[in-house]
Amino acid sequence: MSDSQFPTTVALFGAAGRMGQEILRQAWRFPHLQIAHGYDEEHVGETLFNLTVEAPPVSLPHQVRAVIDFSAPDAVMHFAELSLIREAAYVCGVTALSEATRKVLAQYADHIPVLYSPNMSPGMNVIFRIARELARALPEYERHIFEIHHMQKKDAPSGTALRLADHLKEGSGGETPITALRMGDVAGEHRVIFGGPGERIEVTHHADSRAVFAVGALRATEWLLNQEPGLYSMADVLGL
Repeated sequence: MSDSQFPTTVALFGAAGRMGQEILRQAWRFPHLQIAHGYDEEHVGETLFNLTVEAPPVSLPHQVRAVIDFSAPDAVMHFAELSLIREAAYVCGVTALSEATRKVLAQYADHIPVLYSPNMSPGMNVIFRIARELARALPEYERHIFEIHHMQKKDAPSGTALRLADHLKEGSGGETPITALRMGDVAGEHRVIFGGPGERIEVTHHADSRAVFAVGALRATEWLLNQEPGLYSMADVLGL
């Protein structure tokens, strides 16, 4: 539970990465959160947005009450364990997590509040729900997902595209093919197309900058501080 008089101390993993730096850039919007520790294996000792990057720790400082993790898939299990030991709320936006890692997060959620979402955009999470309802209402229509991201993105298809496919499967019971492109510096674009007799339906989400994901992650952190142990998603934050 956050304190209404003093900001809650937050630790950020992946602080020197693209998303980590954007979270630091947008943190001023959330005065009840104070990112006091930024951890990364890269750029240790450098100052980013008045925060000195530290090497990943063996334990979290006692005052940390929340963790935001945008590190790497193979680091998530360890950083989540540090959160569990510290009894800190844990927000994870790392994509391409293995099934084993997701199971561990679910186990940790029995003891601390855990929020995992491959896409922290409020708009994209509303589209997940819309896509599922379209698939439920139009199961006979053909479907295809297109996604575009910047050249440095390591996973393809994106975690968002895979989550979108999961929602479509919930609605229709069938699989949806995905086309993934990597080009330029595109923050993120996802489009799902439904095709049926005499009509075509397209639902598209453009992320104009990483700010939308950073603000979403900070919003999720602020929300999670007031929750009981459990496994949550951005849908819970938005009340969907």
